[in-house]
Amino acid sequence: MEQERKQDETWVQVAEGRWRRLTRRDFLKSAAAGAAAGSLGPLVLTERTRAQPVTLRILQWRHFVPPYDEWFNKVFAPKWGEKNGVRVVVENVGLAEIPAIAASEAARVAAGADPGHDMIQYLTPPATLERQVDTDAHREVVEELKRKVGPYIPLAEKSTYNPVTRRYFGVSDNFVPDPIHYRADLWRQVSARLTGDQRVPLLGPITWDDIRKAGRELKRMGHPVGLGLSQEIDTGMWLRALMYSWGTGEQDEAGNVILDVPPFRQRTLDALRFVKALYEETMFPGVFAWTAASNNEEFLAGRISIAANAISIARTAQTMAAAAIRRGENPNQSPAVQFARNTWITERAPRGPAGARGLEHVMGVYFIWRNRPRPVREAAKKLLIDLVLSYDPDVAAREGWPPGKFHASQAYDYPTFQNAISKQKRLAYLRDDPVAKAAGDRKDKLATIETAYEWAHNVGWPGPSSAAIDEVFNTWILNVMFARVAQGIDTPEQALDAAAAQIRRVFQKWREQGLVGGRR
Repeated sequence: MEQERKQDETWVQVAEGRWRRLTRRDFLKSAAAGAAAGSLGPLVLTERTRAQPVTLRILQWRHFVPPYDEWFNKVFAPKWGEKNGVRVVVENVGLAEIPAIAASEAARVAAGADPGHDMIQYLTPPATLERQVDTDAHREVVEELKRKVGPYIPLAEKSTYNPVTRRYFGVSDNFVPDPIHYRADLWRQVSARLTGDQRVPLLGPITWDDIRKAGRELKRMGHPVGLGLSQEIDTGMWLRALMYSWGTGEQDEAGNVILDVPPFRQRTLDALRFVKALYEETMFPGVFAWTAASNNEEFLAGRISIAANAISIARTAQTMAAAAIRRGENPNQSPAVQFARNTWITERAPRGPAGARGLEHVMGVYFIWRNRPRPVREAAKKLLIDLVLSYDPDVAAREGWPPGKFHASQAYDYPTFQNAISKQKRLAYLRDDPVAKAAGDRKDKLATIETAYEWAHNVGWPGPSSAAIDEVFNTWILNVMFARVAQGIDTPEQALDAAAAQIRRVFQKWREQGLVGGRR
């Protein structure tokens, strides 16, 4: 995935125009002291705070496009708070920290205690937390947004709605498409060299087999393929995309485990064998120690030629190029500008034997804890509705929080309520991309990300992202299955049988709790 910003920090507004940086420890100490005193002390977002009875505490990630946090924390949240009479306190932490914080707070909610935050943004579907969250509030937000802007896309519905209990365990404001990034200059060299049945398209990979063929030569050139095989989120995403493209997966639409059941068993074994060959022929041992930052770090350092990632690799390359131009470098000679110009994304997810099926890179899902006071829950609902409406730059400008969510994220956050910003406005931005132009890059290069509505699938597809799928994903069962085969520790059959047994135990546990469907 993208390189995380390392600082463990939170920005809070202490007076009009003045901001203070706090560490997480400082934030929690201040919040606790404020609660004891009946206020949040220095954590004040507007001059009207003393007259405001409601404080809304939000935990969310440090966005991989830094200007988004600048907009959310310093424009949207305070301006929205002023308009709605709410103190908004935002804590930003690293992506990897959120699950542990949420699990701790869920335990406090179950015990009837104050969790510490009122609302959390998760980056995968948090279905295991269904009993601790306010499912009625989520439903009301989804229904209101459907009335205001139109349909909730199927990807988001499957990632937030439990068809067994008929409850929403969250509200998704965005999904992040996950195309393949590749070095176009290196790919062109390889394309010119390969002939006959080894030929690959000049303009980048279309199939997984293209990546394997070109990857052999790219590895010989010193720029191997960089696809993780470790216990982290990006590995889980690309491996599922590959499995779904092979016509197999964890479950069917009804929630039955299928990966080892004919005809899916043979498809899973074929996918395992393909990944083993892909590793041996095109990758390097470092992929077994991959982290959520490795995609960005290795690609931007010029070491790897291919990565599965959100558009932040391209955005970071463009940011570096723009800085070089500001320093006075000649765009036609600057290494940074040339690197940005040669960082391309595929038009669609790579195609396998069963089709071109990708995933979301991350799934932005907010949830509200069920034991928060009613005024707090009402404020959280209103903020979520307005956050989605802010995708439209015209709405954002009218409300006083420009440029809005889509532009602030530089098209990283794609709307799950597809009409929150019209396709026309999305493409107007992407075809005349201000970030690309500042970098001396082709101004419409990232416009193909719009096709993600056609190929992006949820974790657990074709079924829902259930509590069982949530646990399987976050305990890395599939990641380990593929890694053990790639390393030669297990045969494909051994690894599949072990993983299927684990997955069935997880599904059975959640079935017994009434949160998952299916019979096997």
